[in-house]
Amino acid sequence: MSSISDLHESAILHNLQLRYSREVIYTSIGSILCAVNPYHNIPGLYDPQQMDAYKGTRLGDRPPHIYAIANEAYTAMSRMDKNQCLLISGESGAGKTESTKFILSFLTYLSHGANTTGASAKVEAAIQQSGPVLEAFGNAKTIHNDNSSRFGKYIQLYFNQESGNMVAGLITDYLLEKNRVSKQNPGERNFHIFYEFLRGCDEEDRDRFQLGDRDSNNFYYLNQGGSSSKVNGKNDAEDFKSVLEGLKVIHVAKTEIQDLLSVLAAVLHLGNVKFFTSGGAQVSNPEVLSFTASLLGVNEKDLSAALTHKFRLLRGEEISTPLTVSQAEDSRDSVSMALYLTTFKWINFKINQRISKKMQQNKMLSIGILDIFGFESFGLNHFEQFNINYANEKLQEYFNKHIFSLEQHEYSKEGIDWEDIEWQDNSECLDLIEQRLGVVSLMNEESNLPNGQDSTLAEKLHSSNEHNAFYIRPRLNMLQFGIRHYAGEVVYEIQGMVEKNRDLFREDLHKLMKSSTSEFIYERFLQYGIEHRPGGGVTKKRSFRQQVTRSSTARQTTVTTQFRDSLRALMASLNAAHPYFVRCIKPNTQKLPDKFEHRTVLNQLRYSGMMETVRIRKAGYPVRRDQQMFIERFYVLAKVVTGSSLKLPIEDPSDTIRQLLKEYDPDNKLWQIGTSKVFLKEQLENKLEAERDLAYRAYINIIASYIYTFVLRRRFLKTRRAAVLIQAHVRRQIAMRRFTQMRNSAISLQKFTRGFLARKLYVELLRRKREEEERKKREEEEKERKRREELLKLEMENKKREAQLLKKQLEEEEARKVLARLEEERSTQEAIVRFHELQDKRKSRLDFNPPSEPELPPPPIAHLTPGMMGPEEMKTRGESPGFSEFSVNSSLTEEEMQRVEQEALTHILDLDACLKEEENRSDMYLASPTSSYDNENEIEERERFASIQRALGIPGSDLYRM
Repeated sequence: MSSISDLHESAILHNLQLRYSREVIYTSIGSILCAVNPYHNIPGLYDPQQMDAYKGTRLGDRPPHIYAIANEAYTAMSRMDKNQCLLISGESGAGKTESTKFILSFLTYLSHGANTTGASAKVEAAIQQSGPVLEAFGNAKTIHNDNSSRFGKYIQLYFNQESGNMVAGLITDYLLEKNRVSKQNPGERNFHIFYEFLRGCDEEDRDRFQLGDRDSNNFYYLNQGGSSSKVNGKNDAEDFKSVLEGLKVIHVAKTEIQDLLSVLAAVLHLGNVKFFTSGGAQVSNPEVLSFTASLLGVNEKDLSAALTHKFRLLRGEEISTPLTVSQAEDSRDSVSMALYLTTFKWINFKINQRISKKMQQNKMLSIGILDIFGFESFGLNHFEQFNINYANEKLQEYFNKHIFSLEQHEYSKEGIDWEDIEWQDNSECLDLIEQRLGVVSLMNEESNLPNGQDSTLAEKLHSSNEHNAFYIRPRLNMLQFGIRHYAGEVVYEIQGMVEKNRDLFREDLHKLMKSSTSEFIYERFLQYGIEHRPGGGVTKKRSFRQQVTRSSTARQTTVTTQFRDSLRALMASLNAAHPYFVRCIKPNTQKLPDKFEHRTVLNQLRYSGMMETVRIRKAGYPVRRDQQMFIERFYVLAKVVTGSSLKLPIEDPSDTIRQLLKEYDPDNKLWQIGTSKVFLKEQLENKLEAERDLAYRAYINIIASYIYTFVLRRRFLKTRRAAVLIQAHVRRQIAMRRFTQMRNSAISLQKFTRGFLARKLYVELLRRKREEEERKKREEEEKERKRREELLKLEMENKKREAQLLKKQLEEEEARKVLARLEEERSTQEAIVRFHELQDKRKSRLDFNPPSEPELPPPPIAHLTPGMMGPEEMKTRGESPGFSEFSVNSSLTEEEMQRVEQEALTHILDLDACLKEEENRSDMYLASPTSSYDNENEIEERERFASIQRALGIPGSDLYRM
């Protein structure tokens, strides 16, 4: 911004608006960064690629960015061997907390890449994870900001001077706005942790702490802001998980986490305790008080008595004074605030315990990051806003001192040609606050008086400072006073300031908390005073009634005194470091993206001194170096310019420096030489640094070339020796391989020759053996063929014989059946003769004679006359039966004889047909080529025939005939 040619307010404002419309939110004024809050995420602006791009770069090499300032601080710490600090300032809602997060993440990234050890990684992780924890317990939604820091913190990161990695850290907190625990303005919220705990705890904790349906409207401490219990873009349940993870990283035990949640639940339920008037304040909902007492680990009656009565000792006698409802509510709120404050201090202590590390101070350098509450001006401004604006006045004084006062004083001291630039000095405003009979002094005086009142404080303020130009005395309301701050006029309410400044936690309430059975609560309130035995040991915890009899007469320090002392210590730390400034600008008051209000931005630029900063950066020389240090740093350039061999140290280096600077800026516009220092503008310093880097790079290349030559020659000689040795071994291996190959070849030739001869002999013997085997095989096959033919012939004969016997048996069976029927029907002798003729005819057809002649059954005796001979008798006599030998029974009629003859003829024809069919089937069976003696069907038939024979008990030939 300092490079703008036409420098005035409109040009600066237009430049900021133009960059803001292009989502370029960062603008640099030398080493001062101006950041305009975009109120939305800009894609790719903070991704890891951006961190890589800004790592190790010089300021001005790349576009302005929060990473560029952080990298410059980290680089300057190593280059200058001096502590650095980054001051982030701006109004509430301008983006200071987010800027702090980005700086922390980038410094952690730089440390992580600098040979990070295991211990450093743990410190980095603890510092990163502590952010969500402190943000939950210390931030809240206000009218101007959804994530406003309600406390200030100064984060000191310690780096190893040799390795550059992060080794330790320390977080100092300032002035937590504990009043927010019990009271919030409309449209605001309590601290984030209450809502996160309410909506993010599991079901078991919800039931154990009696959180109901997780509605914040059920708790008095959370429903005062109206419909502002939810924040756009914030997920309280997910944030609670991040808080629990952060507590684990900083080594908070599970039991301590449960105790912490118990305190949060106790504060919420304590806010729901109500009172009514009945001879003094009385608790109207004892069930809520009982549950709260159980969470706090105190007696219910003691807690009720402490909230509704005030106990004190008067001349050795305990006096109990009833409180009004308003006083009882104040007692309730003071307990809640004390519980929350001590818990917050303990969390910060646990974080420092985790990230701190004992190390020699001469081996460590630090980078401090100040993230403190911004300037505030509401409709009603109270004690908290006064302290916040007081801190911002101190920081503005520090800014003015380094940017304007010290710089212009140094120009005058060094004899630089310079015209002083007018700037807004806020030292008189600080005198009004800090000087004797100032606001802080009078407030402390009235607070230390036993009967100090707000009205008395108002009278003292008006009478002592009404003639001060920075003091405003209201005409109507006497319990108000105003101050003309660097950022504008603010009117403060005096009502309640004396009591808040005292910050007295009643002795009886303090001792009640120390009587808690919870070790966590007891240890938190132990810091308010440790009781000792007469022998010097720490006493055991006692009951509330026992402790209330002891009274502490030690006077406590007021809040403003403590805060003033902590600010002085902070200023001392900042003065010991080299500062970098980040000015956060709020583009509009509605927290809307892409909206740029000229008046809002212009007011911030004016009261923050940015206009004067641009002018002094444009006209002044922000780079100031001692002449001897300058010539030592740019010695390599001076040798080239002067063309002579310079030897350090140089008694009077001014001429050499002038000659060097004229080489790069002949017009003398970018530099001046004082009595002991050299003053440069940043663009000239960047140019010199770039030329120095090029010169050193050239020298480095020359040195590297010689080193490379030496290394390569040594490598070549070593390689040549190795090559000669390798060649010798290779030649030996080649000769051995050739000899082995020739020997193997000879052996292979012999082997193949022997194999050929052996195979040839083997083939001949195998041929002979095969011929012999084939001959034997043919002989055996011939014998087997003949044997099979004989067996087949015999088998065919047997089968033929068996078929004939079967035919004969069938014929005989049929004949017997016919004879039986003829006998039964008294057949005639002709039928018998016909039967025998048929039998003779059948015998004549057979080729062979059966072994035994089947006998026909004799004719039925009933059909023969008593003098006749039967066939058996005729056979024994050698005669054939005929009509001459016997006669037909004459008892049959002619019709009967015809019928019998007809039936006999029919049976004889049927028998003849059956015999022919059986003969044909037998012939086909005997002619079948597949028939064999071992045929399975034939074997089964024979087995069946034998089984029938055994079952009937008759000879096989008789069974075959049948």
